[in-house]
Amino acid sequence: MAKKVKSGTLLFLLLAVFLGMFAAFGPGIYNDSDQYLKMHIHREPLYPLFLAALRLVFRDGWLIAMGIIQNVLAAVSIWLFAGYMGKRFRLCLWQEGIVVILCLMPHIITKFYSSLHLFITNSVMSEALCLPVFTLFVLECFQIFTQEKERDFKKAAVWSLVFAFLLSLIRAQMMVTILIWMIVLGARIILWPVERWERRTWQRPRDGKWKASRLLMVTAVVAGVFFVRLLAVKSYNLVFNGHFINNTYGTVNTLTNILYAADREDGAGIKDEEAREFFFRMYDLTEAREANYKYAGSSWKEKIEHIEAWHDTVKYEMIEDVFYQTYDKTVTSDYIVQNLMADKTAGKIIRGILPGCFLRWAGNYLLIAGYGAVRSIAVVHPVINWIAFFLYVSSLALALAVCLKDPKDPALPVMLISILAILANVGAVSVTIMCLSRYMIYGFAPFYTGYFLLLLSLGRDLWRRRRR
Repeated sequence: MAKKVKSGTLLFLLLAVFLGMFAAFGPGIYNDSDQYLKMHIHREPLYPLFLAALRLVFRDGWLIAMGIIQNVLAAVSIWLFAGYMGKRFRLCLWQEGIVVILCLMPHIITKFYSSLHLFITNSVMSEALCLPVFTLFVLECFQIFTQEKERDFKKAAVWSLVFAFLLSLIRAQMMVTILIWMIVLGARIILWPVERWERRTWQRPRDGKWKASRLLMVTAVVAGVFFVRLLAVKSYNLVFNGHFINNTYGTVNTLTNILYAADREDGAGIKDEEAREFFFRMYDLTEAREANYKYAGSSWKEKIEHIEAWHDTVKYEMIEDVFYQTYDKTVTSDYIVQNLMADKTAGKIIRGILPGCFLRWAGNYLLIAGYGAVRSIAVVHPVINWIAFFLYVSSLALALAVCLKDPKDPALPVMLISILAILANVGAVSVTIMCLSRYMIYGFAPFYTGYFLLLLSLGRDLWRRRRR
């Protein structure tokens, strides 16, 4: 009875916080919001469909309904996350309270420290659905390793895949969650084939054929999920945009950071004459406005700040405008056809210039990823950046210490899966865009929860030794 009261009270408080923030600040509409509302070809289908359903059902009151649903979903996801951690790791009230606070922190950071100052779940942006669903995905991934019964493990494997599929339909970067699922489940098959969870006894290693067949099955499932996702996106675009195509603009996004790292002479490697002419026009614009790597300064800080300051300008004014103004005059004003042509030409440009500027692009990529890793667990600042580095290194040291103490400690997979999720997200985002806080914040709560659980595990072990 006491546990039910505690759980109910926690849910009530979380609902009060999120709905209170919605009542205080109201819904937020930003530059990207219009693309979701218009079902733009650049955007994945699930969030635009969600908004369309709300407009259909609630009509003029759809913004209020959106804010309530998104905030309730966020509250419930944190409640489930903290509740499982409390039960599985036998956390007392204040310890479970810390997990709740850690889960609330991303919402506070993006409200008061990000460039847009948005409270994520109040906004008409796909992140409002993505963050709660990601929380549930990570929770199920944890359970793949921490559940004691085979039935519960299989249930977690299924639900985590479902959440990964939904995430991939909300944001393209979240396709990495499908690969995370494959890695986590594959590791479970290879490392922890257990016969009887109830007694916590290890099964004798099964033969290699058994493991290989299941790994092959997991790989086939992942391939199938990617195929179904592609089919779903193309079908959505056929219904709402009249073209059976995947989302466009991804190649144009990728070109941005590559163009930033290029020299004019790299254009000689472009075989297609039209694509080469486009590149020279784009490059000359970056040169005229000092918007490429040559003007970034010498320190790491100056370089990454220059990239972030000019990224959107390069993308919109020096790539997109050059493409679309040309196509408007010479081909068509249909934005979907323009997008398809721009992506095709951008691909030709990339293939031509990337060999010549690869090392510079790779260096910039690492700088962008470095800031992304910081923003995943902290706020970018000259001092805090080093603290974030220490936290990553110390998290691995704590994991090693716990592993030496007890390799079956469930806090280990919590920490390692959190780091895997951060690396995957940072790696995916850094290819195409800047690592802004609202793109990176997904790993914050899982990372610090894992860190906290590792500290608790070592602290409890130390306490037991002292008592003895």
